[in-house]
Amino acid sequence: MARTGISYADVRDAAESLLGRGLNPTIQRVRELLGTGSNTTISEHLKSWQQQRAETPQIALPPSVPETVLAALDSFWKIALQEAEATFDEQREIAAQAVVAAEQARDSALADLQNAQAITADCRLQLEASQTATRALADRLLVEQERRAAAETAIETAEQRASAAAETVAQIRAETEARVAQLETLLRQTREDLLRQQADTRQRLETERQRVEANEARLTQILDQSRAEWVAERHAFAGERTDWKNREAAWLERLERQERENASAREALAVAGERQRALVAELQQARAALEESETRHIETLRVSEQLRGELAAALEIQKRLDRERRGRSERKAAPKPK
Repeated sequence: MARTGISYADVRDAAESLLGRGLNPTIQRVRELLGTGSNTTISEHLKSWQQQRAETPQIALPPSVPETVLAALDSFWKIALQEAEATFDEQREIAAQAVVAAEQARDSALADLQNAQAITADCRLQLEASQTATRALADRLLVEQERRAAAETAIETAEQRASAAAETVAQIRAETEARVAQLETLLRQTREDLLRQQADTRQRLETERQRVEANEARLTQILDQSRAEWVAERHAFAGERTDWKNREAAWLERLERQERENASAREALAVAGERQRALVAELQQARAALEESETRHIETLRVSEQLRGELAAALEIQKRLDRERRGRSERKAAPKPK
């Protein structure tokens, strides 16, 4: 973990040490030499050090250098510094704006993520309440089945007492079988819909996959058990009273209403999952923009270092030309052998 509070003197000493080795004091090299410090802090101190070096010339030119060359070199140096500083300030402003925008986007994304999590928790509670109601309906179905068994015993006794009612009982049996077939189709359809919704929920809310799968598995088991019981007793219906048909219709209506509530809860969970992924994508884009701004800032510093190196090379060429000129002057001034 990088420590804070790196000083200007640390950056200055590191930069001069790099210059003494013949290396350009870039942000990365200074940070590697110090072993700590953020890029922003090092950049600020390097900029101050470079300005101080610009105001205090480090190279003593020989007196023989023409004034026009000195003026041109000085003008070239100042222009290069101004361009580098302007580019650096512009890139720093762009980076600061990108950081502010990224922080705002992060705060907004976190707020939306918290809202999405709250909605997900509410939907989960609604789903659990729906499953509890479904189990209660299944328990009531068992009670009704026991009552139905008692009614069948009474019907058999009535058939023994009144053979004239056989035709009526046959008609009731046919109607009941038709109703059972309709219920089987509805239950099969409901199970297929639940399975598709389970697959969709697993894809959108991976973090909630285990809990949702466990709840849906229990719900599917209850529905399968109810369907198996209906199939097992389909051929055992001898007939039912009018009040049993009314109770059966009321139970089917409550079951369908409960299934619609379960579907609404799953849709709400799916919407919350989509919102959560969208917020994560926006946060990743903001981070990418911030990294790009930092890259442009480092590139600007590299160009400034390159200009400084070119200026140093030009001064070196000027020195070499001066030495050659003095050498030619000395050779011309030397007495010729007689």
